[in-house]
Amino acid sequence: MEIIVIISLLIIVILVGILVFLILKMKDLLEVERNYSIMTKNYSTVTILQEIMSILGAKIPSGEKLIRINDILINRFNISYSTIVESTENGNIVKTSNIPKELFEQIVNLDKTKGFLEAMKQNVPKYITGIKTLEYATASERDVRSVLMFPLYREEEYRGYWILEDIRSNAFDNVEKVQLSIIRDNITLVLQNNDYALMLENKTSELEMANKKLEEMANRDGLTGAFNKAFMHKVLESVFNGNRRQNSLAIMDIDHFKNYNDQNGHMEGDNLLKGLSKLLTESLRDTDMLFRFGGEEFVILFADTAKEDAIMVAERIRQKVADYVFPFEEKQPGGNLTISVGVAFAPQDAVEKQKLLEIADERLYKAKTGGRNKVVFE
Repeated sequence: MEIIVIISLLIIVILVGILVFLILKMKDLLEVERNYSIMTKNYSTVTILQEIMSILGAKIPSGEKLIRINDILINRFNISYSTIVESTENGNIVKTSNIPKELFEQIVNLDKTKGFLEAMKQNVPKYITGIKTLEYATASERDVRSVLMFPLYREEEYRGYWILEDIRSNAFDNVEKVQLSIIRDNITLVLQNNDYALMLENKTSELEMANKKLEEMANRDGLTGAFNKAFMHKVLESVFNGNRRQNSLAIMDIDHFKNYNDQNGHMEGDNLLKGLSKLLTESLRDTDMLFRFGGEEFVILFADTAKEDAIMVAERIRQKVADYVFPFEEKQPGGNLTISVGVAFAPQDAVEKQKLLEIADERLYKAKTGGRNKVVFE
């Protein structure tokens, strides 16, 4: 009998030992499985981050980057809904979401609701799971059971939020929350880069405008505001470069300008040049260009203008100057301030810049010696 008892006890001990061994082995297996699951998730996070970094480095607009990142997260984490909202001076804006647009209004200002406001202020994620009541506005409409909301901050500045919604209860475990938190930083980086891109775009635009102003200033005569002689030669070279198109130019000179300077002083002479330049500019067509040739001489380019039209415009300008009342013009011979004009035409007279200038200058001389206050074109 004692032997039977001893054998029974031995069997019990052996069975208990086997059971303990199996339990310990099962625990080890579960630990291995858990570690493997974590390792797999970590590897998945690294892979996702690599994809995100690739998108961050791509030369595409920031808005497109956010859309692509959001699509990756929805697919990789099997999330029902993912929405990125940016906070701006004009209110919150949905940057990307797979929620139908007609439902944006239900989610766009969630950071201002009581359930999320404190979490957003403290820059900590907010997690609600097992939703069964109206504690979450869109729970019933989209059958949402879990909500994970990340504030988006740049340094200490609130930039908006990223909200993940799922139809499962307890949809996000601790590992996934850590993974998503890491990814959250990359989303903030995109918003930050968008700021830098806009700032760079604005600065580039300002620089281009400044360069344009500097370039224009370099091409202008400092006294009269007309284009200067150096720029004139560049323009005329490009227009009259041997082609056979119809273009015309005129050289004009103030009649008795020396007398005006002698009577009124060089300061008033400069004022006259500025006033005349303004009057000529206002008299030109949009396609015409005014240059100060030197002293009291001006050149007008009539681009893409036939001979008859150039003569008509030149005569109209001469008459307008003659009719205009300039300061101290009563001291001029004849009591009036006038101009003389010589006009040359391409291709009739020549097709080269220098030759046309010479012809226009010869005709200007004819106008001066022929009585002044006239246009000579032959």
